[in-house]
Formats: sequence, C-alpha cells, structure tokens
Amino acid sequence: MPVEISVIIPLYNKEEFIERTLRSVASQDIHNWECIIIDDGSTDSSLKKVREFTNNHPGNWRVIEQVNSGQARARNHGVEIAEGKYLAFLDADDLWPADKLRLQFNALENDTEAVLALSAFAIFRGHRSVPRVVRHMNPQKMNLKWLLMNGFGGGLESVGMIRGSSVPKNELFDSSLSTSSGLDLSLRMAVIGKILLLPQIGLYYRLSEGQWHGDSSELGKNLSLLCNRYQGAFKANLTSSHAAYLFWLSARGFGKKYVLMEAFKSMFTLHDKRFHMLASLIIRNVSSKLRGLVMQRQTLAAINSLDS
Repeated sequence: MPVEISVIIPLYNKEEFIERTLRSVASQDIHNWECIIIDDGSTDSSLKKVREFTNNHPGNWRVIEQVNSGQARARNHGVEIAEGKYLAFLDADDLWPADKLRLQFNALENDTEAVLALSAFAIFRGHRSVPRVVRHMNPQKMNLKWLLMNGFGGGLESVGMIRGSSVPKNELFDSSLSTSSGLDLSLRMAVIGKILLLPQIGLYYRLSEGQWHGDSSELGKNLSLLCNRYQGAFKANLTSSHAAYLFWLSARGFGKKYVLMEAFKSMFTLHDKRFHMLASLIIRNVSSKLRGLVMQRQTLAAINSLDS
C-alpha cells in the first residue's frame, strides 16, 4: 500500500506519554500512513520507549535521531524525509481518536482547493476534570483571534494535516519561532489556499507542566516577531493586544486575588485594552467549558480509553 500520509512527531523528553501517543497513531482506522518520530536529543528514556513500541507494534515506523535543535527543526527534518502526499503533525504527549487521519484525508481528497485541514479538539488535564472543547467555524476569524491572542488557536502542530505539494518542504515551520510556528504556518497557508475546519474532535490536547505556551518571556519574543511580520496585513493593533495578553499571562502567576484587583483597576483606568482582553479570554474559556460539559461523557470516555 503506498504511503499517503506522513505523520511527524517531534520528541524531546516525553517518556511518560510517548507510548500512549504512538498507540493512538497505531490505532488509526486508516492504514496508508508512515510515522516519523524525530528524537530531538532526548536525555530521558523516551527514545528507548519508542524503539520498544515500534519493534512490537505493526506499522510503518521510522525513528530518527538528531542533536537537540528545537521542535520546529525537528518537524522540518521529518518533513524533508517524508514520503506521503499529506503531512500530519502530532506532539509527543497528545492523543488522536481513531478516525482522525481518515476524516482529514477524505476531506482534503474531496476538496482540491484545500491546503490544510484542522479539526475540533479537546483540552484536558487528568481524567476527571471537565475537558474544554474548541471548535472553530471560520478560518479567517480563527487566524485573526489566534494572532491577537484573544481566541484559541487551531492546534496545527498536533491536529493539522497539510497537502504536501502546497508549500516547499523547506518553508514549513519557522525555527525562529519557538512557541508560535504553527500560528505562522496557518497564516501562510490561508494565503495559499482553503483551510478546512472539521467539526469532529481530532485531538486530545494534554495540559502539563513546562509547556512553551506558559513561558511569557519566550512567547513575548515570538509575538514581537509575528507583529513585525503581519502588522501590515491586519487592521487590528497587534502590539497592544499582545501586551495585554502577556500582562494577564504574567498576572496569573500572582494568584486570583491579584488578577481580580487588576481587572477592577483596568475597568476604571486607561488600560481598557487589558479589560477587553480579559473579557475575551473569559468568554473563550467559558464557552469551551460549556461545550465540554455538553460532550463530557463521550470526551472523558475517549480520553480514559486512549490515556490508560
């Protein structure tokens, strides 16, 4: 069977989760895939666990080692050697439902103008708390809110499937963007062709300690680069929006009391941008939580099944 889909997983010190991630790939109900695991210089037993898993589970597995270079370069390394018509990305601690590849593959096969397929996703921490469910309806609004940091992103790095012929292989993930290369790629793909947004959950995104999105300093550097790159393409004030988001991200570290005090102050000072950002983030989180409550039973059942 020819390889139609290349699954690319960058791996760095995820010994606790990588086997479950690989199991979710092995359980896909479509079989025309290869899975390229790029070990980015792991110092724990991640690589050992990958080799044990791939040696004992049927599948078209390819395990590559490289000196630690960062997630973007690891993904790009996988892209360079990929043989599939489509490129699908997955982080080493996240999980896919069994129909993820099939649904996105069929969607892209049926729409030749589409260059990227994204799916709804559930955000979880542990097996008992209510997951948040993110579902986008409009790719333009998704990208703008993602860029402004007042809406959820598309999760491209773990749920995206790209038509490989749509972009040169050396122009995918920008290695100068440690936290935001997926956003940058989504913005560039929107210029090239159509972005499909599938309503089915295609990813269970795990919240854990030490993730890049919680590093305000690193995120600030990324947002500065994105602002310089895209400010001319959008009427919105990216600089002030990014500053407001980074303020609240840092404020969280001082506790809820501090956040409430700053929220009250922002209502009656010149920091109205901060207040608007906080309101957007609250609305975003409440709506995703409500969606998670509606889908709680089936979502938790899926997470418990995949993450056991």
